[in-house]
Amino acid sequence: MPRDDDLTARMAEPDFWPLYLFDDQAMEAYEEAREDEEAEEEVLRAEFLLERGTGLKLEFEPGVGYVNLAVRSPESAKDETVGWDDTAHFHPHVMPWSELDLLCRAAALYDPALRHPGPVLALLLRFAFLTEDDDLDAITPMVDAAFSAVVPTAANDAVPPGAAGVRAETRDWFDLRDLRGTGIEWTPRSDGCQAVTQHDRDGMPLYSLREPESVEFPFAAWSGMLARATELLHSVRTSPALDLPEVRACLDRCAGPNGHRHIGSLASALSQAGFDNTVLLRALSHPVVLVEAAWAVETLAGLELGELVAAWAGASPLASSGSWRLSLTLPAAGRPWRFAQKFTDELSAALQAAGLGRAEANGSTSVQGEDGDYLHHSDHLDVLVRDDLPGGVRVISQLLHHHQAAETAILKHGEKPHEHIAVIDFSV
Repeated sequence: MPRDDDLTARMAEPDFWPLYLFDDQAMEAYEEAREDEEAEEEVLRAEFLLERGTGLKLEFEPGVGYVNLAVRSPESAKDETVGWDDTAHFHPHVMPWSELDLLCRAAALYDPALRHPGPVLALLLRFAFLTEDDDLDAITPMVDAAFSAVVPTAANDAVPPGAAGVRAETRDWFDLRDLRGTGIEWTPRSDGCQAVTQHDRDGMPLYSLREPESVEFPFAAWSGMLARATELLHSVRTSPALDLPEVRACLDRCAGPNGHRHIGSLASALSQAGFDNTVLLRALSHPVVLVEAAWAVETLAGLELGELVAAWAGASPLASSGSWRLSLTLPAAGRPWRFAQKFTDELSAALQAAGLGRAEANGSTSVQGEDGDYLHHSDHLDVLVRDDLPGGVRVISQLLHHHQAAETAILKHGEKPHEHIAVIDFSV
């Protein structure tokens, strides 16, 4: 993967992934450190190529919490933005999982220095989202493996209780990019390019440049890149080695029940047949994780992307998981300055420690007094509760009582019809 040396080095540092994933504490610590050092702003770049002049370019600016993704094509004189992510006016919904997986596989085939799942998948996940047809059994193990490959061990906390048995980074991505049930529809434009729309805005909203009438999204360049990725995967199957009976027999065994037990035999048969794709041979003979071998077999056998990944990895822990988005309002009257921020930090830490979710500030409300001045009236928090709504409400209620805020706080569901949720009364 062509990428600048700065990014290569930074990815190995403990603070990189918390910064890249927009962890509030990491971003605050980074900002304070940069102010002390008076250092120049970092701009980290990576290119994921499928051939010369075709691929993706990613730019990350840690100091402002901004990630930009652009497509590069031979027909364009400059890179064309397809999406960006920040903490304010983001448009990160670029592609479905199927396209991301396809691009990562093709990039790994083009550049033997890459492994999939690995850095390409981990970096580009923020620009992919889940829709109705996605199979969590095929997706979860790939995402888990990608983060396991790149996040330094020292910064890799154990999965907390109640986190559905997946990595924290995987669950965070799932919560942020799960648009199932929100009316997502893919439609072909008149030029044949796929565009995305959303019919139900009551759930998590779609923020994408890729809407049907968009003049900003480079549809032709994107479609050309996907076509090239598909060609790369198909070209592997033109090798004469795959026509030999002994290789076909090994492939059939790998594609059948308990196929993972036969990947060593397949690797040996391919080597003896003169198959020379080093990426796929390595994935079969020395896979870092089993799903690496699974996608290699899928590629060689012409199977659907994710078919063997799902079969070999088993049921996703996320398939039975659930989440609730809540709104918490804290009146400011009688409270010290920055009370809401302190409360938010404490609540988020408590929920994360229990494996139940997180909280973040979502602005404040002011009212105009009789003298014309605006007074701080209330603060608003977004709260994500995972898997156990009563347990999450209990954590929220306990902290509200601890700060003598239970009687005035307003807790509601964040989605329509915005039903109120009673704060637990621990005095009863």
